[in-house]
Formats: sequence, C-alpha cells, structure tokens
Amino acid sequence: MRRLWSRIDERLVAPGPGFRVAEIQILLAAVIALRLATRDWSLIAERPAALRDGLTVMSWYTGTPTPAALVAVQVVGLACALLVFARVRPHLAFIGLWIAFTSLTALWGSSGKVMHNDVLTVLVASVFLFASTPHASGWRDVRVRYGWPPRAALAVLAMAYFVSGAQKLVHSGPGWVFSDNMTWVLRLGLSAHLSGGARPVAEDLAHAVAQYGWVSASLAGGALLLELTAPLWLAVRRTRLLFVVSVTLMHGSIWLFIGLDYWAWPLTVAAVAVPMSLAPDRALWRRAEVVSAAGAPRQ
Repeated sequence: MRRLWSRIDERLVAPGPGFRVAEIQILLAAVIALRLATRDWSLIAERPAALRDGLTVMSWYTGTPTPAALVAVQVVGLACALLVFARVRPHLAFIGLWIAFTSLTALWGSSGKVMHNDVLTVLVASVFLFASTPHASGWRDVRVRYGWPPRAALAVLAMAYFVSGAQKLVHSGPGWVFSDNMTWVLRLGLSAHLSGGARPVAEDLAHAVAQYGWVSASLAGGALLLELTAPLWLAVRRTRLLFVVSVTLMHGSIWLFIGLDYWAWPLTVAAVAVPMSLAPDRALWRRAEVVSAAGAPRQ
C-alpha cells in the first residue's frame, strides 16, 4: 500500500510544461466569467439579511449588500478575467476573479455555502490560487511547479464526482438506483415549476421516462456508475475526453428532465480534462517546443 501511494505521489508531482498551467487557468477563468456575466447578482439585495444567517465563506458580513455593490464586485471579477486572458499579472488577477466569484456565489446561496451548481468550479479553480503561473519566457519550460496544479485539478474533479456518488450510497444505498427513487425525482421535477421551481426543458420526454421504471433506474445507475468511476476515467489520459462527453450527457439529461442549471460542471470538467487529454508536449492552441528542466528541448 505504501508503495502504491508513493507511486501516486510521484505521478502527481512529476514535472509538467508551463503552458498547461496557463491553458487551464485561462479556460477556468472563461467558465467563471460566463457565470459572472450570465446571472443578475443584484437580486441578492432583495433577500432579507436573516436568510444569510450562519454563512461560512461570508460570515463576516452581516448586512444586506446594495445592488450597486454587487454589480461592482461582478464588474471587478470580469475585469480580472480579462487580465487573465491578456496574461497581465495573471496569477493576481485569477485570485481576484476567484474571490469575486466565490463571494457572490456564497451570498447567492443563502444557506451558508456555494450553490451546488457552482461548487465544482470554485473547488477546482481554488487549486490555481497556489499554482506558479509561467511568464511568457517560461511557457515552454518543464518544471515540477508547473506539473502538480493540472494533476491536482484532475484529482479534485475525480474526488468531487466520487464523493457525490458515494454519498448517494451512504444515505440511500442500492435503493437510489433500484427503487422508484428516480421516477419520483422526475415527477417532482415536472411539478416543481408550479411552485416557482425550474421547469424541465423536455417535459414530454421526462413524462415518458417516468412512466417506465426500468428506464429511470437505468439513468440512475448510469449516473452513479459514472460518478464512482470518475477517478479511473480521469487517471488515464486517453479516457479523459470520454469522461467529458459522459458528464456532459449526464448533466444535459438533468437539464432536460428536471430543468436544473448545472452547465458549469461539464464546462469545468472540460477546462481541465481536455488540455490534460493531450500529450504532455502538445499545447492546446499553439505549437510549442517544450524545454526540459535541464534546458534541453523536448520534441
């Protein structure tokens, strides 16, 4: 067992190219910028302060933010994203972007934590708060400090999905798949919009799936299997793209059948897994001759 953990540790901290850190940082910044730009954050100001009692990330703030303050944080976050894209003080800009996004999502959640549809993005992006961001001259360099952040991001992705699946088994057991659980989830989704909830995009299809228990059970079983095997999919470079496609289909079905907005999850997975599915010496959007730690070019 000790030997296994030693091999895993060696793989996580192996050297990597600087351009991979920059690529994933830019893609994650794009996901966060989309989230910031496509939500009306000023709506937080309409909620009573009592609803935010017991906050964790923002527990130091007990008042009600004004719409102007919320928009200001949104604008600062978007400005930081532009700096990341332009590679102007990218590390500092990414920290500012993450703080703005996490603060707004914590306030939006009202329950003291980031909402489920944003939590994966927040967790994965937090890895790059501690990453060394390469300068233009170090884009091609291969260093340990550039190798661990992308692999750590993959590990966070894998554990987030695995824990999500494991929690289903802990709290519901095999009944999460083999009972009428998913059938009732679909039926509740179909009626949720009557009380102000999200409306399924494909109501007729959701109705049809809910009518057949074996179809609902198959969807539940497939989702659970995908979550529990996420570490295996993401550990192998050649199966990472398949995982991106699979989680896109899974979250897409949630959107179609229940109407829940989880599009940031597959985008976050793609931001990390797509670059990491390439050969270590192949950049995502530019050709680069990789230079090893010893200074010799690597083809």
